Amino acid sequence: MLGSVIAIVILFIAMMDIVIRKERGRKPCAEATGLPAAISVKEEAQKNRGQDLAREELPAPQGIGVAVAIDWGLAVQTFLTPIIAIVHPSTQPFLVGLDSTLSLVLLFVIAWLFAGVCVLFGEMLRRGHNWTRWIQIAFNTLLSLAGIAALPSLYQSITTGHFWSLVTEIILIIFSPLVVWRLSRPATGRWFKTISVAEARQRHSGKWVWFIALWAIIGGVLQTLAVMNR
Repeated sequence: MLGSVIAIVILFIAMMDIVIRKERGRKPCAEATGLPAAISVKEEAQKNRGQDLAREELPAPQGIGVAVAIDWGLAVQTFLTPIIAIVHPSTQPFLVGLDSTLSLVLLFVIAWLFAGVCVLFGEMLRRGHNWTRWIQIAFNTLLSLAGIAALPSLYQSITTGHFWSLVTEIILIIFSPLVVWRLSRPATGRWFKTISVAEARQRHSGKWVWFIALWAIIGGVLQTLAVMNR
């Protein structure tokens, strides 16, 4: 059991490291912007060249891939929660004054709405909206603090042979601080303030989206299993 959990955790860390390396290897894209018709062709060309040079000099942003993977992974976990409640009724929360069926329906509605919000927020971050960066930093800071507070509980779980808590703690005390650090870098802040939505979407598209979505699914499923096996 311990060997299986450790192997899964090592594989997950290795693939998230690939996400980080892919981020470092991508270059910011440049997209020409329209100017008023009153500006001469020469002035327009000079301004466009200046904008392109400025964008080319921007360092690549950091932390976006891991942050989006965490957001979408949380969406996967939340999406699976009511489904798991059907398979394992003991995990289903009951609300006072409501029967089990109504409680389950309400759980589906709330959980899937929240999952949709997580997906939407990750998408806004992918598109380069600067306000999402600050919310993400605050969110992952809270997760990091929660992970530190849960370390004594992790120790107790390990001593009693329950190793699935390792999955949660790795997300909380390794990946969450990493997101906070990388998103708070000045270079990342400049990128968010300078880049347009179209350019950010173009940069984080194609294989990038599928790769992040894949590891969001893997991380979300692992976290769901970790919660079930506590």
